[in-house]
Amino acid sequence: MYTAIIKKIITVVTLLTLSACLQNAQLRTEFVDGNCVWDEIDCQKSTIEQYAEYDLTFIEFTERGNLYNREDTQSVLSYINGFANSDDGVAVFVFVHGWKHNAGFNDKNVKQFREFLSRAAENEIVGEKKVIGLYLGWRGDVTQIPFIRNLSYWGRKNVAEEIGSGGVTEVFSQLNQILVQQFDEENKDNVLYKNNYVIIGHSFGGAIVLSALHDVMLKDLVAANPLIMDDSQQCNKIKRYADAVVLLNPAIEANKVILLKEAAARCRFGTDQPTLMHVLSSDGDNATKVYFPIGQYADLATTASPKKLKRNINGKEIIIDEGKLDKTTVGNLKQIRTGYLSYNNETEDWDYVQCREDLDACGVTAAKQKKNHFLVNQNDPLSFIKTDKNFIKNHNDVFGCYVQSYITSIMFQTQAIDKGYRNETSNYLVKEKADTIDGCNHLDFDFKQCFNNQLDDYDCAKP
Repeated sequence: MYTAIIKKIITVVTLLTLSACLQNAQLRTEFVDGNCVWDEIDCQKSTIEQYAEYDLTFIEFTERGNLYNREDTQSVLSYINGFANSDDGVAVFVFVHGWKHNAGFNDKNVKQFREFLSRAAENEIVGEKKVIGLYLGWRGDVTQIPFIRNLSYWGRKNVAEEIGSGGVTEVFSQLNQILVQQFDEENKDNVLYKNNYVIIGHSFGGAIVLSALHDVMLKDLVAANPLIMDDSQQCNKIKRYADAVVLLNPAIEANKVILLKEAAARCRFGTDQPTLMHVLSSDGDNATKVYFPIGQYADLATTASPKKLKRNINGKEIIIDEGKLDKTTVGNLKQIRTGYLSYNNETEDWDYVQCREDLDACGVTAAKQKKNHFLVNQNDPLSFIKTDKNFIKNHNDVFGCYVQSYITSIMFQTQAIDKGYRNETSNYLVKEKADTIDGCNHLDFDFKQCFNNQLDDYDCAKP
């Protein structure tokens, strides 16, 4: 009964949407060589926007996940490659937008991304590198009719997941070859990390990023364990895909990451293991915390009955409830949470609590939650962080000052691991003189201290 009603509603929504739909076509179809600051009109359809401080490039995908135009894509990647091979290198920030957005010149996410890139160009970690933003566009917005626009949730979610399993993986792989896998010509075993490469996905854009990298990560996580049947084994190092992969308030069910979490939890990683993915979800995000579960019921009405699965991981018996995983987003599932980031009104700075040290302070308080919580291993390659509402005010607070400070801090963290510096718990030899930024230097990187210092550098206002 309910399934039939849902199908009728979706049919009506589809017909109404078609009567007032936004253009289902590539929006960036030209290249204008010049500074967009002086003549923005000529840049509105350009695949590359050139500014004094940074450049902003665009690659767009069809609703089936295919590249709209392969020649445009290769032109953008060649443009990035040119700067990557320069003496100073390049800092590339990729952003995948979510629901109700596209690659339009005046789209709110596009405007926010421009501001983000402008601030990034001023940061010390970038130095003399050219800053280039890459905006991956798709038809996240289908109509301007408010009511119908909100009901486009189901269609856009399915499209986002299909796009992620398509051409986005190809683009990420090509960028990885351009920006990450650089080898010293005199010593082929010595990997150089001259460039910066950060991937950011928001909302359904987070779903796209996760879908694009899921199978790649799962393969690497499984292959890293030399004895897959033995828990708590020392795993081999997994090479990073970027300086940072960050999902902001991702609108995707936790079932999509549970295989990754299980694989990562089965063994220990060394201090040279970079974090492969950071998931940040805010207490202030009602869209994923409250409304996402409601939206999921439409899909769940037509799927097979979920199961409760028993697992023994590192000697701990836990139960994985598929029904709960279906209705809970990745960032709101306490069972896989690894940390909590919140503002301390007394000290007037930010506290970061690791769940492996204090489950109560991490927000995992109920006895049942603790019993079924995945043990968090040191140097865990997957980071699932819950934040208070000060960090990300609401679902659409994409590029706030705190978010930018976090991204910069984990870029410093990745550099610390790449360069082989040692701290009090590691045995790596010092290869170069340490940086001078408190908490961010490679000798004794401390996330909390580095993050709070980045807040000062960006002049972030107090909550």
